[in-house]
Amino acid sequence: MNLEEFCDRFQVLQNQGSDTPELGEANRRLLRDFLQDPSWLGEFLQKFIAGPSFLSDQPVSVFDNEIRLYRSPDKSFSLLVYIWDSRGLCPVHDHGAWGIIGGLVGSLREIKYQRMDDKQVEGYAELRQVSDSLIKPEGVRPILPLDKGIHQTGSPDDRLTITFHIYGRSLGRGYIHFFDAAEKKVTRASRRVPFRKVLALQALASLEEAVGKKFLTQDLFKCLPEDLVKEFRRISLITE
Repeated sequence: MNLEEFCDRFQVLQNQGSDTPELGEANRRLLRDFLQDPSWLGEFLQKFIAGPSFLSDQPVSVFDNEIRLYRSPDKSFSLLVYIWDSRGLCPVHDHGAWGIIGGLVGSLREIKYQRMDDKQVEGYAELRQVSDSLIKPEGVRPILPLDKGIHQTGSPDDRLTITFHIYGRSLGRGYIHFFDAAEKKVTRASRRVPFRKVLALQALASLEEAVGKKFLTQDLFKCLPEDLVKEFRRISLITE
């Protein structure tokens, strides 16, 4: 199944109102089937890394490891890939929509939290950790919106992790929160400068090992800026 086929089939399920989007068994079954062969992602990244509009076509995000693959015409759902390197866990955060995480390459560590305060004091949030687990390749896990889905994610070791995410229609808040559990603080997340092309090259290297197909070709490197290729090779030497 390629990306276009998945988008079409997932759209049909949403039009049918198949259970709740984050927990519907039909959605999860379709996603598990799609995750079995991640070679479609290698083909996507090859095409868009080489394209001059790669970054301009991407929305600015609070996460610089995020790449948007698709947004449905009716804005009912979006498909994204997250590339997790060895920089550690992302900030603790909530979500402005329901979602589903699917494992592609490597394992994703997920630490879930429960908010304990009454939200009456601005900038204050008291969190309690409720779980610490791994999402493995082809594993599927729901994401709940707002305070029900507060978590922290990242690669559990020094290997690259790639995850596939589906997010539903925004609940209209227009932003997410970052939390500091130790300091008991909450702030509105700020959008970050993207680091996406280097991460996308790292993802292609991991996909070559995962699916046994060559994605990092000389033709691809020739069309990229020299400083981008140098940065990718520098990071690759550090992580070897």
